[in-house]
Amino acid sequence: MTYPPPPEGVSPPFDPHAPVDYPANYPPLPPPVYPMPYPYPYTGYPGDPYDPYRPTKPMGTNGKAIAALVTSLAGLMLCGLPSIAGIILGIVAMRETKRTGQDGFGLAVAGLVIGSVVVALVVLYIVFMVVVVANSTSYNSY
Repeated sequence: MTYPPPPEGVSPPFDPHAPVDYPANYPPLPPPVYPMPYPYPYTGYPGDPYDPYRPTKPMGTNGKAIAALVTSLAGLMLCGLPSIAGIILGIVAMRETKRTGQDGFGLAVAGLVIGSVVVALVVLYIVFMVVVVANSTSYNSY
């Protein structure tokens, strides 16, 4: 489609799709630099409190730590057998709370200590009873 030529003294209409003809020595402009809309506090360091990719701390107290304390205390009433489970649960819970950052490290240590003391007391009691029975003079030798 062709247009008729414009009348004399009138410039042709502006074509928005026409290529722009820059001079050969025209330097290109650098792209505009826009400031960030807000300061971004993430620095990428491991101790950064704003690290969005850091795993979060699990909620509540570690269940194994609670179980370690309960089974260690139950060993006082049940001849020390649950205290062995309390020692094992205490060790597992201490490692788990250190790794995840979950609450309950103190409970795990308490379960481990109480369980160890109860087992040591039961072993001392058994050794004491064996020594007493071995040294008793109330048996008859025919």
